[in-house]
Amino acid sequence: MDGSSPATAVVIELVLPYLNKKTLASCKTLNKAWHALVTLHSTRSLDCHILRLPLRIMHFRRKGLLSLVRSLTVDISYLEGFLSAPMYERRISDAVVLLQNLPVNIRHIKIHMPGASTTPTNAEIRFGSMAFTLLLQALPNLATLDLGDCPVALLAAAQRQDAPFAHLGRLQNIRWFSLGSNDMSSAAELHRLVCVNQRTLTAISGKGDITDRTLVALSKAPRLTRIDASGSSISDDALLTLVRARGSGLRELVLSDCTRLTKRSIAHLSPKALPTLAVLDLYNIMVTTDVYQRLFNVATHWPYLRNLKLKAAIPDTSPRQDLLVNDDILEAIGRNCPRLVSLRLFGCHGITDNGLSSILGNLGYLRELVVMHSASDPVAPGEDAVEQGGAPAAAGGRREPVTMSPRPSNSNNVLRHEVPALSGPEPSATANGLLLSLPSISDIWADIPSLPSNAIPQHNHAQIHRITDSPTSSAPDTPRLSEEPRRNANGQRIFTSRALRKGLRSNRFNLLNLDMEYDSVCATHFAKLAHLHVLCGRMITRHAKSLIEGQFPQCKMMVWNTD
Repeated sequence: MDGSSPATAVVIELVLPYLNKKTLASCKTLNKAWHALVTLHSTRSLDCHILRLPLRIMHFRRKGLLSLVRSLTVDISYLEGFLSAPMYERRISDAVVLLQNLPVNIRHIKIHMPGASTTPTNAEIRFGSMAFTLLLQALPNLATLDLGDCPVALLAAAQRQDAPFAHLGRLQNIRWFSLGSNDMSSAAELHRLVCVNQRTLTAISGKGDITDRTLVALSKAPRLTRIDASGSSISDDALLTLVRARGSGLRELVLSDCTRLTKRSIAHLSPKALPTLAVLDLYNIMVTTDVYQRLFNVATHWPYLRNLKLKAAIPDTSPRQDLLVNDDILEAIGRNCPRLVSLRLFGCHGITDNGLSSILGNLGYLRELVVMHSASDPVAPGEDAVEQGGAPAAAGGRREPVTMSPRPSNSNNVLRHEVPALSGPEPSATANGLLLSLPSISDIWADIPSLPSNAIPQHNHAQIHRITDSPTSSAPDTPRLSEEPRRNANGQRIFTSRALRKGLRSNRFNLLNLDMEYDSVCATHFAKLAHLHVLCGRMITRHAKSLIEGQFPQCKMMVWNTD
């Protein structure tokens, strides 16, 4: 893709917002067309600290690029020891006044404090709240407001001082809003923002600050397509009101950790009520097997579902724990979710090789598959679970997994890329990359502590390659065929190569994280893939390891044991 034709230029422009600075710099060296496209992309967004904003504006004006600016990313973190307090406040005021007098109309802004700790100091709260307030006053016509990276303490303190959140109600053209607070500190102002912007609001990520009142107000938003209410205390009645009013247009519904929801409302999330749904997250919801069987059976067809995440919040002592998600449900998902790209199942003790085989053998678009018998992984979370040439640290004296790092290459930086959102029935990616679509791969790392927290690029390939069954390998590490499920030393079930007896219908995988014992038979099936980026599991044989490394030299593998 040299970028010379108009069609390829359009595709490149859609991808560029999801790449980091280092990758963009590499793209500029490909050819003149790529250099021009990357340069044009970099001029559409201002990204700097608020004190350096005047210098950036002057630089863009001197280059004649100021008229192209459409979005703004501002760092409002406090630079300690840089200036005295009065001078610091004056520099912030001057930057905002200069921004307000610009001839361009900035519609998209992201405000963040990357250097702030969990408990910001008084100076960080003071100057951050001031910068926050002035920015909202200077840009009254905002269409996108992203506060997802602002610390909770700043938002709570700002509300007590009646500063930034007092101006949220004045923003009357908001289409996309993201709030990072999860402690109900901004629930009242969020409800006010929703009520004022009901006519234009299309996507909201309020998380824990979404209440029943807010959800009822969202049911009156005619353009609403995406909602993230994870960690909130919404009730069944409020969710049913939203689904009945706006279910026909919803494309993303994230309800993870909504502990008040029960099967009374979850059972109504059917394809008939949500015909265009592309993302469904039911992680840690108090439901049982019969609810999942109502959502996924032979009679329910999800034509646009791309991302599915399931884990029922049933106690381990429950007698139905082994039956939460079983093979029948997986078979129905494999048959009736033809466009599924990402499937993540946690704590699903009822799944055997037969259910996993139905998924792998039927879903041709699948790029990410996570099936964990255990609801959590024993590795302690960290910045990066896998490092080059080393093993991740274990906590509490637990056994460290054996990690096989990829071979050195210039393409190892690919793990640092951002991920383009996958489109559903209609394209959802925008130039500033703020519209919600499928959750990014970074969210997957956050939910699976055993995996690296880096982002993984994924590609949407429409062509489906059906792969036939592979012959059984004659290698000495071929598993013993048994009707009983394999279990490890702790009695947990382990998938075997029998789960691949139908083959792999999808020919590309960005992520495979299975409680599996990878042997040479699995490696024979994986050899038919066109792409395999990350492979995680419980055990891998040395023969299978060598085969996979020979076929995919850049594949990053993480397993607990080698045999």
